[in-house]
Amino acid sequence: MKKSRRLPKKYARRVSPDTKRYVKRRMDRKSQRRKEKWRRLRRRLEVIWGGFRDSAVRWTLVSLITLGVIAFGFLLFSPAIEVREITVSRLSPRLDIEEVQEALAPMFGRHLFFLSSFEIAGLLQDSIPDIDELSIGKTYPGVLHVKIALHPLVAKLNIEAPDSAGSSGTGSSIDFLTSQGIYVATTAARDTETLPRISIVDWGVRPDPGTLLLQPTFFERMNAAELTLLRQFGQEVERRTVYLRAQEFHLLIEGKELWFDLRNPLEEQMERYRTFLKEIGFEEVKDYIDLRVADRVMYQ
Repeated sequence: MKKSRRLPKKYARRVSPDTKRYVKRRMDRKSQRRKEKWRRLRRRLEVIWGGFRDSAVRWTLVSLITLGVIAFGFLLFSPAIEVREITVSRLSPRLDIEEVQEALAPMFGRHLFFLSSFEIAGLLQDSIPDIDELSIGKTYPGVLHVKIALHPLVAKLNIEAPDSAGSSGTGSSIDFLTSQGIYVATTAARDTETLPRISIVDWGVRPDPGTLLLQPTFFERMNAAELTLLRQFGQEVERRTVYLRAQEFHLLIEGKELWFDLRNPLEEQMERYRTFLKEIGFEEVKDYIDLRVADRVMYQ
């Protein structure tokens, strides 16, 4: 077919206004029908997409819930979630890892998910009474992590027979006192050269390691007395002796003992000692100065 071209001018007729309006109405109706088709198609696609989206969300939720139930059931009933390994991290060199593992031996084979931190802490406290910090963690499927720090050591001990005060006790190189007053016997302690040495006498039954030997307030009172003597009187303590049943302590200074107890305030006993030094003098004493009596100072 030949290409279309404009009619010659002699054949062209002038288009009337009515014809223009008619053609415009026809074109507008075609355009309107075309828009209506696209609008219906778009609405149909939106309805289809909305249904697909709702179905996808519904099935996703169902799948997640199912997987959650399966995982929870696996954690509850699977024999694979059992304690098969216990790792111990010690923050104190004197901690005995074998002792910790023996204390936690009942935990092997237990379901890791149901293990309570309070139960584990109770077992460790019964076996190791001087625990200061304890951290417990779990790594599934079967590893239990324990991190332990012990109370610091504050003194070396000489546990002497009640009738031989002043003599060396047995095991003095391995006996120590913690900051909470617990007696421990260990050969793994480090940096103990600077610790003060305390002689323990006047005990009814020889104390066992792991028992509370001195209340923390007792050691604090004795330490406060030693610091006061050094700072206010310039006297350095050479030996410390604790009498357990009598609840008193003796501090040796230049071969002479000062007797203190826990019944009277330390300030009053130090004030009596200050008065004694002014009135009598330290040189007049041969053996001891008794500061325990409220209204007097006895000495020999």
